[in-house]
Amino acid sequence: MISVGELLFLEPLFSDKKNKYRCKVYDVKGDHLYIDYPSNEKTNRTEYFFDGTQFKASFVDKEKNVFTFRTELLGRKIENIPVLMIASPKEEEIQKIQRREFVRVETMIDVSVVNSNDSYPPFNSVVLDFSAGGMLLSLPLDHSVKSEDKLDCLVVLPMQSGEKVYLDLPCNVLRILNGHMNGRQRASLQFDQITQKDRQYIIRFCFEQQLLMKKKESLSFNNG
Repeated sequence: MISVGELLFLEPLFSDKKNKYRCKVYDVKGDHLYIDYPSNEKTNRTEYFFDGTQFKASFVDKEKNVFTFRTELLGRKIENIPVLMIASPKEEEIQKIQRREFVRVETMIDVSVVNSNDSYPPFNSVVLDFSAGGMLLSLPLDHSVKSEDKLDCLVVLPMQSGEKVYLDLPCNVLRILNGHMNGRQRASLQFDQITQKDRQYIIRFCFEQQLLMKKKESLSFNNG
């Protein structure tokens, strides 16, 4: 199931630091996976791990399903490049994460919207909530958006590292919803054939936003 070139995300299981690291599968040999040296998602720095370090690993397949498994750092080798050797999971050890488990967060992200058929002029608005499967778009008062329209949405994700990630997301309009502030309607959008890399950026952004919300709730509770 795991192939050469697969993007993996690693989280150390027994660490006080809740960091996440990304790497690519360089080779697959028997019950071993060879990966390039993992880099920290926030700092982009390569970090050192001791043999025996255990990780929770996750990846997204071609059908955009998310899978997770546990693995362990077994050693180091020099192939054409320096690589780490980790344990390859057995098929029954790989767990599929259901799409509904994608984190959905409320937000206010600026977005530029273009109708794929140029049926109406482009417009700017905001995203009201966001997940790895789609988003909720606030619509202008005089919009012409309809169900089943195809939109190209350019969003800018402000990551906690200070990085700004620009994503051009093709979307399908599932339905138009009433009852938003000031009489504005909303559009429920589903992502259409976005790249694995873009989806991983969205998952990371939603995860960071969820952590920020938990911190704010904790501070509010303690100060109360």
